[in-house]
Amino acid sequence: MSRRARLPAALPEFGPAVAAAALVLGLPASVLIDEALDTASPRVNSIANENAKGVRMFVARPPAPAGGSGAPTKRPAVILIHQILGLQRREADLAAALAAQEDVVAVAPDCFQGQSTLWPFRAITLGFRYALRDGASWGVESVHEAVRWLKAQPDVDPDRIIVAGFCYGGGAAVRYAAAYPGEAAAVTIFYGRPLLEASEVAKLGRTPVLGLYGTKDAQFPASMLEKFKADLTASGVPHRLEMFEGEGHAFIKEAKSVEQGGAAGRAWELFRAFIRDVAAGRTLSVEPM
Repeated sequence: MSRRARLPAALPEFGPAVAAAALVLGLPASVLIDEALDTASPRVNSIANENAKGVRMFVARPPAPAGGSGAPTKRPAVILIHQILGLQRREADLAAALAAQEDVVAVAPDCFQGQSTLWPFRAITLGFRYALRDGASWGVESVHEAVRWLKAQPDVDPDRIIVAGFCYGGGAAVRYAAAYPGEAAAVTIFYGRPLLEASEVAKLGRTPVLGLYGTKDAQFPASMLEKFKADLTASGVPHRLEMFEGEGHAFIKEAKSVEQGGAAGRAWELFRAFIRDVAAGRTLSVEPM
């Protein structure tokens, strides 16, 4: 069985005891092995087809109309930021599907500087390096370069760029919007870390936020999401936080999951509807969790 076949498509949830055991018994060795394999592999380079000032990206465009000519059509764009595993084929496949389904330019940027893993223990170390340690950047500047690249494209409407992400990427998306107010037309958080301070939420201004979470996601308890919702409301940020009953973290396991119904399919359909609403300038409907 190949290494790819043995390893999980998405990072599972770990309890404190499992995490502690990993640190003591397996984490150092597994991380070193995976880093060596990662360095020797073209994982990110094999996916990326564009580069924005050093930020590698996968870019998907909708199919060109038959016999099309003349000036390119200005269309919305969507950025899909990867999970804590780094840029994977999964994000590229979702971006390609989104471009075809919604007539958008879809970009999946690499926010981990070429680092990508299929090994959960190493994903934990990447999470601390890029997001959870004090002063971590959350890849905000990488997202900014992707947005700047999109704004310069002749077939992109610079005022209709939606920034979204999964897990780590959801947290990165909302932090980008707070760091660069008004640059994103909207934000979607697929089970990502919300902004924890009211002062940070206020920086979002009037940027609409769609949040999609599982009720059994141990990383984001109800109290955290309730505070996030209260802060969004207090700051006048248009928002909708949708809770998926019985779902844990990372419930969109693979690109094909969104085609198979269930929570993954419903979340993807809400996201697509959100894109259409933002593209058409429609007001986001706010619903209770």
